[in-house]
Amino acid sequence: MPSTSILKQEERNWLDLPSDVTANILNRIGMVDILENAQKVCTAWHKICKDPAMWRVINMNDIPIFDAKLSRVEMCEHAVDRSQGQLVDITIVFLYDAELLLYVADRSSQLRRLEMAHKFFIGKLISVALMKFPLLEELNLYEIRISKEEIETVGRYCPMLKTLKVNQRGYVGSLTRYYEIAIAIGQNLLGIRHLELIGNKMTNVGSSVILDNCHHLETLDLRECFCIDLKGDLGKQCSKQIKYLKLPNDSLEDYPYIYAIESEYYEDDYYYADPYDT
Repeated sequence: MPSTSILKQEERNWLDLPSDVTANILNRIGMVDILENAQKVCTAWHKICKDPAMWRVINMNDIPIFDAKLSRVEMCEHAVDRSQGQLVDITIVFLYDAELLLYVADRSSQLRRLEMAHKFFIGKLISVALMKFPLLEELNLYEIRISKEEIETVGRYCPMLKTLKVNQRGYVGSLTRYYEIAIAIGQNLLGIRHLELIGNKMTNVGSSVILDNCHHLETLDLRECFCIDLKGDLGKQCSKQIKYLKLPNDSLEDYPYIYAIESEYYEDDYYYADPYDT
């Protein structure tokens, strides 16, 4: 049976961990647990949880719809505030308007990756917000209705963009809109390397404009693009030019939001003093 002295030697004090190791551990528990629990454990953890480096990546998928003190919008705003301009990656999901995106844009000029999903009410403010992301490299849009104007804005104000995902399953709006988006991509995003257009109703004309102008394109996802015909010249051009091609009838098994349930309620978007800042 081990002696008491041996047992004492084996005891570990979490406070003795280097701060970067502790930060790595805390980053794995999610935004809600950091704000509502972890930062209250001790002074050292509170200091780490307030470090802007902890908030360089924000994923609203980590925030539950219920059982949190603040709404998801408020939590997202608090996280953005804590990043102090160091935010580089954010995922915004469920039913919000473009005011939240504009809130992020006004405080996150270093952003590299932006993902939005599920009926995000955009309006004209999305173009205003996109103008404020000069370092944006990846823009992922799921089930979000956009127009050629947003694509043109990205082409003009986001010169670093390499990845674009405009995925919208089902028919939304006129077929003309899909055509215009495809043409806008081909005319404005010449440096694009990875492109997903799942569910786009463009025809061969729109696809050809993209292929003819986006010479750096390596990945092209055409799943559920049932209005294009890849049996002839377009199919040959895709095979020759694209390294990684997904066809209209390929499986959607890896589609990230295919099984997600959209929120059926709205949340008030008010500003409150940070109740966690104690």
